[in-house]
Amino acid sequence: VGQEHVATTLQNAIEEGRVHHAFLFTGTRGVGKTTSARILARTLNCTGESERPCGKCPSCKDFASGSSVDILEFDGASNTGVDKIRDLIIEQVQYHPMIGKYRIFIIDEVHMITGSAFNALLKTLEEPPPHVIFIFATTEANKIPQTILSRVLRFDFKRLSQTQIIERLRFICNEEGITTDNEALSILAEKAEEKDEEPKENPVKEKPFAYSTEALSGPTNVKIVETTSD
Repeated sequence: VGQEHVATTLQNAIEEGRVHHAFLFTGTRGVGKTTSARILARTLNCTGESERPCGKCPSCKDFASGSSVDILEFDGASNTGVDKIRDLIIEQVQYHPMIGKYRIFIIDEVHMITGSAFNALLKTLEEPPPHVIFIFATTEANKIPQTILSRVLRFDFKRLSQTQIIERLRFICNEEGITTDNEALSILAEKAEEKDEEPKENPVKEKPFAYSTEALSGPTNVKIVETTSD
């Protein structure tokens, strides 16, 4: 949502067969970096005929099972040291994918790994196997060494405007069959903006939905927001 510049560029690259071996998605919290990384990984390994993940091919089903053998995701904050990076990634890149076209490594909050871990990863980024793709996500690209930045294709994710948040919330309400009004959506969008979170991940949004499952109104949201403002 709101990252059309990223989606269009990636889609064109995939269609033209010019897929880079390493991507960096950077931006504030809640703008869709990790979600986009997963969508890109699924798209690259999907064997269906659609431009988007088909959800039916063996690779898509494997990912949906939650235990994909070709798309591996790690949290940089929990795996900071060189030994972790060596065990989880460097020693694994030699193995070819079992189902999809690529073996894809997603590292969230990549800026959290240590300098020595980055150095260990650098060799692989310099001479990547053709079947391996890296997708890094971070809120602080300035903490990533320049040697790494120079070897990735960087995409800067924008914060959603209040109008975009409102439209997304309106879409969610329509999908869930919930009646709402502009005042209610504006209140929720304002709180989502303050928390730098996507609407779908915002607990301030979830509480009104639980409080009133069929309709949302401005007065209802004012009451809920007042109890969650702390």
